[in-house]
Amino acid sequence: MPPARLVLRVLLRGAVGFAPVAAAAACSDGAGDAVPAGDAGDEAADAAREAGADAGGGERPTTTCGITRAYFEGCGNDGDLNCGADGFDAWCAANDAAINSEAYRRAEALCLTDGNCDGAKRRACEYAHYNDETPTAAQRALVAAYCETCAPSDVAGCEARSTTYDPAEGIEGVDDIFVAAWELADAIVDEMRTECTGAAAAPDAGGDLAACAKAFAGCAAEVYLDRLPDCPK
Repeated sequence: MPPARLVLRVLLRGAVGFAPVAAAAACSDGAGDAVPAGDAGDEAADAAREAGADAGGGERPTTTCGITRAYFEGCGNDGDLNCGADGFDAWCAANDAAINSEAYRRAEALCLTDGNCDGAKRRACEYAHYNDETPTAAQRALVAAYCETCAPSDVAGCEARSTTYDPAEGIEGVDDIFVAAWELADAIVDEMRTECTGAAAAPDAGGDLAACAKAFAGCAAEVYLDRLPDCPK
């Protein structure tokens, strides 16, 4: 959930600067095609706000948004809450419903702790957690389609690399497809598979894995940003 969800900078690596673009879209005044927070997120936002009420002490929040607020406040980075302290809960509820996968929610519950205030350490925790997750059918289909498009001579190897975190390589070794497959909701994953893989999605790649990966990243970015909620007014 940008800008707090810094891991998603990887999604647009080599295409556009993701975090600044995502933050601008999320904090816009409603321009463009982003999904507005609206009334649909109000009930969930109230739950998130209540879950985060004891962030300074007592029981740990149980919702993704409550956990996220408590994490940034506990790490002294509450100024990084998207849409500001007052707008974060409503925005986060809408974003969580529209964007996040269950695997990502579980990773946040595990990794958003005061021991992971360092962003790189937090992302390493999240990425490593996905090695213990089982992908959904949509996630498997996206990775298969991506590998058939970008690495047709080594589909099996590509699939393994695209879904497995290697601690020896660290967070810089993570590819865009890894983040796209593990962290986004099935509806977004399905759209990325339809719009961003196949010959039509990378007509100029010419069998070049780097060029194909870059084309995927740019396309996937557009899909993601189209679903990113605006800050509540």
